[in-house]
Amino acid sequence: MIKTIEPSSPILRKYVECFYFYEGKSNSSFSYLAFPHFNTGLSFMKGASVQRQDWTLHVSENRTDSVHIEILGKYTTPVFLEYKGTLREISIIFKPLGINRFFKDNYLSLAPHFSQELVNDVWRKLGETLFCEDDDINKIESFLLSQFGDHPEFSTIDKALTLIENSDEKMAISTIASKVGLNAKTFHRYFQKHMGCSPVEYRRIFRFRSSLTNKLNSAEWKNLTDITYEGGYYDQSYFIKEFRKITHHNPKDFFKSTSKVVGDKIIWEIK
Repeated sequence: MIKTIEPSSPILRKYVECFYFYEGKSNSSFSYLAFPHFNTGLSFMKGASVQRQDWTLHVSENRTDSVHIEILGKYTTPVFLEYKGTLREISIIFKPLGINRFFKDNYLSLAPHFSQELVNDVWRKLGETLFCEDDDINKIESFLLSQFGDHPEFSTIDKALTLIENSDEKMAISTIASKVGLNAKTFHRYFQKHMGCSPVEYRRIFRFRSSLTNKLNSAEWKNLTDITYEGGYYDQSYFIKEFRKITHHNPKDFFKSTSKVVGDKIIWEIK
């Protein structure tokens, strides 16, 4: 079973895309490819063991009541995830920069790899209270609000994200740095620290995701030429090249193999 729920708190809706729930049954198996995203996932898993290797995450039943916390880093290539057996997962899907609001440490220090265990006593205590009753969302929202914080660098990165997301590739990263009041070296360091990737990598992921949403959520059929220019790419050959870098597919094959899961919150290639 898979479902998503949006936050009820107006404050959290600015920083959290949704909460995601998964429940695996005995002898069940579920696998999919996840593609690079500007959002960030943090998952509480009960009764699960996690193994990672070569852009692959294997989550399997371990028949205990222990809660494991996994946090995704920024990745620029598809990640294969496989779930086996009886286990439960509650994930928080943070919007860009959002996860930084709820930790004292910056995102890059928390998640330098594509996926890793989160070792944090405060978050572990929250995990131990979950999976018991029907008020898990209320517990998570109350916890997030109690951890909410700010940092002077956040407003700078927010401005940079707006410029990156609303401009084409003709605007140099050095120009964006200047517009937010930083030299290129300092801007790159701030951005990498809080976003987990370089400004160039973020722009590539954002443009890919925007094109993906444009195609799959459109009521009208759109060809590659439409998607190319609406996404702000130079031309179709450049668009295809970028798509292959991120998905390992050409666009035509990619759109045939992917599907939306639970409305438009999740787009996977189900295996």
